[in-house]
Amino acid sequence: MFFLYNLIYLAILPILIVRDLFVLDKDKLKTIYQKLGNGIPQNNQPTVWMHGVSLGEVKILSPLAKKLESKGLKILITSTTNTGLKQIQNTFSNSNISVLPFPYDLSFAHQKIIKNFKVEKIILFESEFWPNLINSARDTKLVSLNTTISDGSFERFMALKPFVKNIFSKIDLFLAQSHQTIERLKLFEVSKVKLLGNIKNNAENYVVDQEKKLQYQKLLGDTKLNVVLGSSHDGEEAFVINALCDLDINLVLAPRHPERIAKVVQEIKQLGFSGIKISDLSFKDDLKLGEKDILVFDKVGDLINLYAAADLAIVAGSIKFTKGHNFMEPIFVDTLSITGSKLDNYKQLKEELCDTNVIETFEDEGQLIDLVSKYKNKIIRQEKLKDQKNVLTTKSGTYDEIIKFLDEL
Repeated sequence: MFFLYNLIYLAILPILIVRDLFVLDKDKLKTIYQKLGNGIPQNNQPTVWMHGVSLGEVKILSPLAKKLESKGLKILITSTTNTGLKQIQNTFSNSNISVLPFPYDLSFAHQKIIKNFKVEKIILFESEFWPNLINSARDTKLVSLNTTISDGSFERFMALKPFVKNIFSKIDLFLAQSHQTIERLKLFEVSKVKLLGNIKNNAENYVVDQEKKLQYQKLLGDTKLNVVLGSSHDGEEAFVINALCDLDINLVLAPRHPERIAKVVQEIKQLGFSGIKISDLSFKDDLKLGEKDILVFDKVGDLINLYAAADLAIVAGSIKFTKGHNFMEPIFVDTLSITGSKLDNYKQLKEELCDTNVIETFEDEGQLIDLVSKYKNKIIRQEKLKDQKNVLTTKSGTYDEIIKFLDEL
């Protein structure tokens, strides 16, 4: 099965490289060169290698990286996306934590990193189960952190059960989000598993830059309800604009992918409004937004500070897109959160938090209008936020638990 996997992967590798030539926003050739296992720096200290795909995942891994470094451990963090790499490069620019792009799933590339960094432990976030990486880490402890298996992944894994069972048998510890994940892992004869809870629910992950928060608060003012549409995908901005255009609010759109900013600004214009990019403003205290002005947030990696400055967050990726995004993030910075109802990647949390009405969802424009109208009332908004914060305190995994489990390996 490994032979067939590698045959297929090598066949699509040229496509992945060409994609990266278009998608990567800087140092394209250097990044591809490193993703092929070349130009990997040397390190003479035993290392813990941590990997998260995207911006959100590396934000969750960063506090753990800092805690492990404070214990005297050498840390390497890798990420796959532009935004994820930028985040860890900015976060750890003045530290001894190393940063690399995550390599293509080629055994020799993984082995080069493991050898050059003297990797002793590898921590893979959520559902990162790269066959060649896992197979290459023969003398290295492997940990799956915040493990989750979506419905779609579970169906694919069951169809390839012998292969997946073999992969999972090489992982030394699964720290699972939920009982459902544990039950699914048992079907692949996994026994080395502990229930952690969802580490995304840990308040340590959400640190606000107070200066930036104040800048955004001054920009938005306090005369209207300030609503942020966060992590939106194609079609979701238009949905929200059409729904909320008559409610006399300040609306800020924060697209998930920065490369869509120009398209979103143009779409706002086509809908009869004026799209103003945050980066074009000087944050003067006397700025007044007109009735037809809609702000477009183009500050990569800074959404948490915008959420902190808002009154209400609409977490997107769940309106037209179906996977959903982290609808808990605004709550940790004291902002009420609502989200669309399409939450394929958050099914258990949807059952626990949304289906119980702690975090309210909407399916159509009318439902969104009703929610935003209701939360224009400050007292109602604050009471709901209090309920949301209280519930989240019961759902969190902790970094101290993770470090304890890692020490026991």
